[in-house]
Amino acid sequence: MTIRRVFLLLAAAVGVHCAASGQSVRSDVVLSIDERNYYIHTTQQGESVGSIAAAYLLDEGEVRQENHLTQNDTLTVGRILRVPCYDRVSRLAPRRGDDRFERIKPADGQTLFEVAMDNAISLDTLIVDNPGVDLTNISGRSTINIRKSATRTTQLPDIALASRRYAELLGALSRRYDYFVVESGGTLYSLAAANNVSVDELLTCNGNPLMIYVGMALKAPRRQAHTPMEYFAIAEQEEIVGADSTRLALATFNDEELTVSMVLPLTARGGKVRGNFVDFYQGALLAAEDLKAEGRNINLQLYDIAHNPQAISDLLANDEAFGQNTDLFIGPIYEDDIAPLAGIDRPVVLPLTSRLDSIRGRNLYRMVPTDSARIDKLDGLITPTTNVIMVQTATTDSVMVREALDLLGNHPYGKAIFDKDFVIDSLNSRPIEELMAEEDNLFMVLSTNEIETDRSLAIISSMMNSRQPKYGTRRVPIRVIGRADWAKYRNMDRNLLFKLDVSYLVPYHADRGDKRVKEFDRRFIEAFGRQPSMFAYRAYDAMKLFGDAMFEGGDLTAALNGSVTPLLQVPYSFTEENGIMVNDTWPLVNYRPNYTIEVK
Repeated sequence: MTIRRVFLLLAAAVGVHCAASGQSVRSDVVLSIDERNYYIHTTQQGESVGSIAAAYLLDEGEVRQENHLTQNDTLTVGRILRVPCYDRVSRLAPRRGDDRFERIKPADGQTLFEVAMDNAISLDTLIVDNPGVDLTNISGRSTINIRKSATRTTQLPDIALASRRYAELLGALSRRYDYFVVESGGTLYSLAAANNVSVDELLTCNGNPLMIYVGMALKAPRRQAHTPMEYFAIAEQEEIVGADSTRLALATFNDEELTVSMVLPLTARGGKVRGNFVDFYQGALLAAEDLKAEGRNINLQLYDIAHNPQAISDLLANDEAFGQNTDLFIGPIYEDDIAPLAGIDRPVVLPLTSRLDSIRGRNLYRMVPTDSARIDKLDGLITPTTNVIMVQTATTDSVMVREALDLLGNHPYGKAIFDKDFVIDSLNSRPIEELMAEEDNLFMVLSTNEIETDRSLAIISSMMNSRQPKYGTRRVPIRVIGRADWAKYRNMDRNLLFKLDVSYLVPYHADRGDKRVKEFDRRFIEAFGRQPSMFAYRAYDAMKLFGDAMFEGGDLTAALNGSVTPLLQVPYSFTEENGIMVNDTWPLVNYRPNYTIEVK
């Protein structure tokens, strides 16, 4: 989304005042930006930099300097400016004793988003009634004013949308911070990594929130360009390693005690501890605690191999507790560490490995779902009457194109090409509207570029709007299939995801609103003093699922696939593919038009 579009969307949220006879009126909104207070002023028809400065009793040059305006720059209607606020914010706030307001003292770690949720009040109202409030950090603030008449009037989706709008606004106005909102599946670890900061730095910056919620706005110190965290490492092998998988039988587990060896690259070069894998181990500890509470006898051993295949070979040869007495291995993580354990007679759980190009062994259980299963999951979105339109741009995902064609088979489809200027065309030069049907249109948007994706969705949304009068109050029949990394895009208009009924597949998903996940979060925070990440969730599931299945005895794969063990993420189902056991369950995330997110 361009800054211009953000400004127009936010005009209503931050207060609109009419300019009469070239005069300007002060805004009601004062926000803390970069640790200073600023009026947020939306430019109206007839206003100038001089009239705006005069309204706030400021010098015109100061307003220009704050907003990088030269003498030759003119203002456009809807532009949002930051205007220094030198007034005492206490004088701008509702007076004490005003019985229209309740005054609450925020608890340690509470956020403005939580205050809005707890009182079902809009963020716009809270911001107007609490001048100088920091959207992301109210730690240390003495009171928050709650307008009594405005409570129980706003639903969570509307609070989340307002949070997103303000995050986009502040991101455009701040010079020190990047602002973003928590998306479904986001964790402190993933958010910190995406913004190139430490978890501690992210927590401190946002007032040490005890919990994070989908839709909540956060900020991080602005950094130089960075590379997103790589969750999975892929290393090439030149030869196939492992025993003949068709003749491999797993050893029977007969002991009263299950010995689990966790094999992790806890330390990097220079001895630096990898926090993600510490998180993983701690998630497994909570699962072991639950297994013991069920009467299971667990011996959990931790091995730090520091991403060194030779270390595993040495352990197998020289450490009896590891080589002979282990009943279940969880890890390694990286492909080139797995080879020494391929083909042994005990199960090896691969919790995070996304590819195994050269290693075989039916004792290997890969929890990351296999690519081939994605097509089957999407198949249910297409019926014989579905009109499919494949949208391509300059950065089309070629792998997704192949998968889409495999999915479609003989099903007819139209093809739209968006060129560099995003002019709509089709292969036979007919307008895309002529490719659309009356009842059910499914767009496959295959772009890997954020800007092109945003523009493509905006064009589809515009076509939906133009067709709406024909359908009256009934929703225009348009759906979109997209890519999982859309959730990571920071400037795309996410309202379009809900409006266009967008669906995409993800390799893992945990619903932070689920009671089981909330209880795990509470236990993790209580035990380790921080919010768990997806690494902790996956570790818990690996330990709990495979631990229970091992105690069931018999065929391990059958026990896993028939398991009713309650997990934090989506269920797992294992089948043999290319000589290893792979998970074939992909979660399908669907942004519903009623502003809910459904996961199947």
